[in-house]
Amino acid sequence: MSAAGASNYTLFQIKKKDLEVPIQGKILNFNYYESIYSPMVTGSIALEDTGGSVENDLGILATIKDGMKITGFEEVSFIVTTRYGELDFKNYPLIVTGSPANLDESNRQVALLNMVSKTEILSSSKPLSNNYPAAPISETVTKILNKELKISKDKLDIEKTQNQDKVKGNHLGALDCILKMCKKSIPAEGKDPGYFFYETQDGFNFRSIDGLIKKGIESFDNEEYAKMHTYYYFGALAAKLDDEYGNDFKVLTTPIVRRDEDQVKAMQQGLYCVRICTKNSLTGEYKEEIKNLLSDTNLGEKQEKPVPNNTYLKSYVFHISPGQDDPGVSDKILNNPANYIPQSNMRYSLLHSQIVQIQVPCNVQLKAGQVIKLFLENITQSNKNEQVYNNLRSGYYMIRDLCHSFTTTNSYTSLTLLRDTRELYRSNK
Repeated sequence: MSAAGASNYTLFQIKKKDLEVPIQGKILNFNYYESIYSPMVTGSIALEDTGGSVENDLGILATIKDGMKITGFEEVSFIVTTRYGELDFKNYPLIVTGSPANLDESNRQVALLNMVSKTEILSSSKPLSNNYPAAPISETVTKILNKELKISKDKLDIEKTQNQDKVKGNHLGALDCILKMCKKSIPAEGKDPGYFFYETQDGFNFRSIDGLIKKGIESFDNEEYAKMHTYYYFGALAAKLDDEYGNDFKVLTTPIVRRDEDQVKAMQQGLYCVRICTKNSLTGEYKEEIKNLLSDTNLGEKQEKPVPNNTYLKSYVFHISPGQDDPGVSDKILNNPANYIPQSNMRYSLLHSQIVQIQVPCNVQLKAGQVIKLFLENITQSNKNEQVYNNLRSGYYMIRDLCHSFTTTNSYTSLTLLRDTRELYRSNK
């Protein structure tokens, strides 16, 4: 069984109220999506149905869409079995948001169903009206997910934060409220603010950029993880009949570089040095400093500043109001924005210095936020055996978005990858 071959739908059923029906039509295409920018997983199904799937109100056989009157909020449970594991949503069904398009012919119907995570529906229908007192941000995130959305702690991967903040519900959905806290969160073990809040097949993640990079690189100490997360690109697929993995870890299409480094834009966005000005409304104190924002945690080599010291192209100005969220008289400054806004802007921008898109044989062990190792073929007129891989572009990348796509004949995983600095990878192995 090749990873790029057809996968098995061990379970695929749709439920509306008390009626639960196995999807008996032909599934032309099923796509499953994750992204570090999305607090929900999503999916879509293109279903071909000849009208013998379910009885309608009159007892006449009809298509699933017409017979069940699919309009939205139906539950879709599925298990897709692939060579490298299962995509299992049997006990956590996705919710149909609608059927925006269908093609009706005399003897068949092709319908498209879009789906989102069950938690997104709950979050949108239950806005937060209460406020949360000053506490480490990670604790507040855990409380919202566990108490408000009833998500068990074994489905949460929450990285501790060192800073505290008061969180106001403001009648936002729970997921939207947490998203607003990402930019102002500073990891307990690390200096760079900037978190991602996202959902994968394993559950919900509230993780810092630094934490994702450190954990991802350390995971390659595990031989099994390294094997499942290392990919190679050559101009042609190789015939390796004696290799149990064959071409399962070869990049199938030419990598597409969506963005590469732009140093002028980097300086304008404040990736290296910025000027930070603050004015304390209580004491009248004005401060101005030029701050070095270089990061110590990178996917490639250590970040270097290409401009002289004290050179900046971006300024931040903050008006600090101590005690503004406290009753009575207080001089306490809670979560000073000067401590996280410039640095988090730098961290998000730096991580997107390089953006590459690839497509590989299906591997459901890949998840958004993970780090993979990518080896790209070297282009040279010298002896290629002396340097097989491009030492600037090969190395560690973080998965920003992924799509597991299943058709009647093939299974693929499409990845959008991020990297902050170049690797200068020295090995040909």
